[in-house]
Amino acid sequence: MTIDLDEIIDAIQGGTSRIEYYLNTRTGEIIMRDDTLPPRELNDIDDEIDKYYDSLILMPNSRDAGEVRMMRQFTWDLPDGQAKEALETALNSGKGLYRRFKTVLKNYNLDNQWYEYEDDQYVQFARDWCEANEIAFEEVPKIVYRHATRRDVEQLIALKKKELGVEDDSLDFELNRYFSNQLRNGALYQVIAWWKNKIAATGAIAWVFTPPTVEQPDGRTGFLCNFWIEEELKGRGYEEEIIKRLLEESKRRKLPVVRAYDMAAELMEAAGFSKEDDVYKTVLKLK
Repeated sequence: MTIDLDEIIDAIQGGTSRIEYYLNTRTGEIIMRDDTLPPRELNDIDDEIDKYYDSLILMPNSRDAGEVRMMRQFTWDLPDGQAKEALETALNSGKGLYRRFKTVLKNYNLDNQWYEYEDDQYVQFARDWCEANEIAFEEVPKIVYRHATRRDVEQLIALKKKELGVEDDSLDFELNRYFSNQLRNGALYQVIAWWKNKIAATGAIAWVFTPPTVEQPDGRTGFLCNFWIEEELKGRGYEEEIIKRLLEESKRRKLPVVRAYDMAAELMEAAGFSKEDDVYKTVLKLK
């Protein structure tokens, strides 16, 4: 029996003094027991727990995982300044600690940094718990796809520089202008695969106006660009999913032709592209 580590993490984060989670070590099923449920439902759950008692392990909750300790450690690791002082005040103000902590994070634009840190801490706690209880687990990335907005420009610049092998800030101004203008004008549709509060994979289609032809009477051509993916996620289908979404958007915008340069042959062929000289091309069937 092998269980998805994310299911373990969800149960740990959801556990409270009134909500308990039990793991069936034979089947991998997780049973939730909530004190606030109606008596009949609660009795059914208790009967199930009694039936499989020898195979069940009571799972830890967020308090066992040390959520407050995580918050304090995150704060201590920050550089001295107003944000750190505000978080320390929130942590030492008694009841409502977590709500105030999250408010301060948002006020200082530290919420994404915190959620990534928190996620890493829960992942490590869940791994340690599984290993201590001899539970086999696997880590399956949960990807959320969305289109980029101007709030993503800073991260897109960093990924583009990584793709180009540029470490200094010599291209920052031009890249900022490129992404900001293209996204604002609707001439770039960037798809992001979001995982663990960061970009795990991304790709885009840009629209270029060219002289009209019989094939393209409106003179528009789409170009796949700005592709990047985390090394550990390569070969798992995320690039294919991004291309699929980009082509769907191209159809929605009634773009007849899409081209691509410097893309993997197997990736392009699987998406229906054919090669002409050094360029991959596909003609979309528009309704």
